Order: sequence, then C-alpha cells, then structure tokens
Amino acid sequence: MHITEPLPGERRARLVFGLDWRAYPLKERKDGRARYAEDFSATHYVEMPVGDVVLGGFCAPDDADLKRVRLYSGAARVAMLERVRSRPAVLVLMQDGQRVHLVYVVRGAVNNDEVLGVAQAQKRRDEIAQQCRRQGVALVVLAAGEAVAPGDEPFQTVELLALKKAGKIARVPAGVPNAVVFLLAAGVGIFAIREAVSVFSPPALPANAQPTWTQQYEKAVRNEFAVPAPMASQLAPQIIESVAALDSNRWGWQFRDATCPPSGYCALSYTRMGGTFDDFARNAPASMRPLTFDRSGRSLGARGPAVPEVATVVAAQSRAWPGEQQLIDRLQTPAQQLSTRPFELKSFGYSVQIGASQPLINTPPPARERHGPLIRAGTWEIDGYRWQAPLLERLPPNMTLQTLTVSLDTAAPEELGKVGIRFIAKGKYYVVQ
Repeated sequence: MHITEPLPGERRARLVFGLDWRAYPLKERKDGRARYAEDFSATHYVEMPVGDVVLGGFCAPDDADLKRVRLYSGAARVAMLERVRSRPAVLVLMQDGQRVHLVYVVRGAVNNDEVLGVAQAQKRRDEIAQQCRRQGVALVVLAAGEAVAPGDEPFQTVELLALKKAGKIARVPAGVPNAVVFLLAAGVGIFAIREAVSVFSPPALPANAQPTWTQQYEKAVRNEFAVPAPMASQLAPQIIESVAALDSNRWGWQFRDATCPPSGYCALSYTRMGGTFDDFARNAPASMRPLTFDRSGRSLGARGPAVPEVATVVAAQSRAWPGEQQLIDRLQTPAQQLSTRPFELKSFGYSVQIGASQPLINTPPPARERHGPLIRAGTWEIDGYRWQAPLLERLPPNMTLQTLTVSLDTAAPEELGKVGIRFIAKGKYYVVQ
C-alpha cells in the first residue's frame, strides 16, 4: 500500500493505492465487509456498487498516516471515470517517482490495484494484455509518466482530482456481523423445532430458480445504460468548436491533436516548433496543468477544455430511434447523404463507417417465450473536417459519442489552404429489432 503526497488544492487529502479488493452481494454488504476485513486484518475500507454486487477495497494504514488527513482510494476514482467505466477493460499506469500505480478495471470493477517498480509494472502490463487476448476482451491502456511506455491513450492524473468526494476510505465499523446473529438465532430456532415436532421431517429446500431469458435481457439493458452515454449530435460539435478555438501555436509549440472522452477533460498534444519545455511551463495557465513532457524533447501534453454535459441516450426513448437500415440509409448510402451537395464532401474526405448491430446478450430468445422489441448495439465512426461538424448535429438520437479526436491536418485539400482541423468521432448506436 502507498499513500501519495497531499493533493493539489487539498492539503489534507491523500490518495491510497494497493488496496485488497473483493466483491460481495449488495444485500449482504455488512456481513461481506466484516468477513473480508477480518480476512485481510483491515481497519479501513472503501465500497462502490457495481451492478448487483458491492466492490470493497480493504487496507490497514498506520495511525501516523491518519492524523488530520482524509484518505481516498485512487483505484476507486479511476474506476469511476466515465471513459473507464464505458469500456470492457482498461489498464491505467501512473508513474509516481520510482513507483508505478497500476489499476486494472474490468466492466467498471477493480481487478488489480498495485504499487510496483517500473520494470515490474511493464511485466504486469504484458501479463494483463496476454490475459485479455486469450479471453477475447478489448483492452485499452492509459499511461502517464516518462518512465511508462505510451498507452493507447494519454492519461492525465488531474482527472482524479475532479472526483473530490469519491472513493473516501472509512474505518471498518465494529460490531457483530448480521450473519453471526442470524446463525445463532437460527440454531436456537432449529433446536426448539426439533424438540417440539421431532416426528415431522423438515421439508426439502426449493432449488434456486434460474432467471428467465427476459430477466437476463432486462439485466443486460440495465448494465448497458448504467453509464450515461452522451448524444453524439449534441456533444461532438461542441467539443470540435471548443478545441478549434484554441491557439494553434503557443510559445514555440504547435498544436497536434486533442483526445476527448465523453466526460471530464480533453488531453492536448503539442509538437515542438523551436520552443522549449521551460517556455511552455513558464507561460501555460493553470487550466492547462499538469503538463507532461516527452523525453525525446519533441512533444508535450497538457490538459484541454472540459467536456460539456449534454443529454444522454436512454433505453426509455427507444420508440423514437430509427431502425438499423434507416440509420444506414441516412448516414452511409451514400456516405455524404447529409449534405445538399454530396459531390463536394467526397473530395474533402468525409466518411462514415457503421458496424453491424449485435444483440445485448448472446443467447437468442426461446421460441415459446414472448417478448417485446429488443435493443441491439453497434459501433460507428465518422471522419471529416471542422466545417463539416454541423453535419454531426443532424445525427439521430440513438447515437452516442465515446471518443473524439481533433487534430491539425497539414495535408488538407487546397481549398482549405492545405491546413485544416480534422476530427475522428467514434461511438455506439442502438436500434430496436
């Protein structure tokens, strides 16, 4: 276990990494917490609900570490980030001096919360990547730190500071667990019944009924929409405009791209064009910090604009969603259908890719079981230039935005002066079968 230095702006707050995590039923939270606290000899815990279970992290900090401070679980804050919860598997690596905090989250649940050396972290990273390949799970790696190899996306530790009250670690309450009380009462009751009615045989316990297909489907729908998914038609154009409004050149550094999740902050990247790290660090405003400098000296990263809050896609609005073929006809047949002058869009590289929709659960419905319309999910990607962003405002309400990359394109068509702001938007869409 490792406790970090005081958090910026919160002298009494600390993040803790390296907790022991276990899952237990939501209805038996008190008993599960007491059982695992005893197993780990833990004095403190943190809990976060994930579906029908509770995920508990346990630790035993020294009394000296608890004086006039508030402890928060760093892994819990990582798992609560929108761009982490919305993906099947995410591995986050954060360098802290000679240590690396490793947090591996699967479907919103913390699987690994470790504090390792740089070499050990790379080894664990390879092991987790191999495990995901064997299981067929798409893994996204987020990395922060000069000693950590780059990941699929950059990670800014400042993202954890936005969740100021999340993941608070509390002392394990003392007392007798409900399970112990229940067992004692049950023992007394059974003894009395046996003495009074010994001639009767106790009835057999009923077998646990398996959930029906409809119940499984309803649970899959709840899990699918548990994490708020912003409407692409509202969020994508706003992000593009906020990034395009940034200065393309700052203190000898040229804007390269911005990677934006569905919530939180965008991550900016700059390329050196004659400036120095000291120039950028000296002039950068507080809103762009913290800064990350590449050891090659050719690039740096900074915090970008905040992602605005917009309306979300919810299952209750499924009746207003267009069908899958309607979606394809509207967006992709031809790919520039949204424009009144489609021949111009093709020459400027506007393209739409739509993946086939898949059911939310792999098991088909039984032939004799009646059910209503079923929701299916698919993926989409739209590439284009800033001036084509108004086309995104016409996207139907069943399309969500997961990631948006905005970059400076120095190979743009001559009509744009050979320099343009290019975007790549990706997300999911939902249709009713």
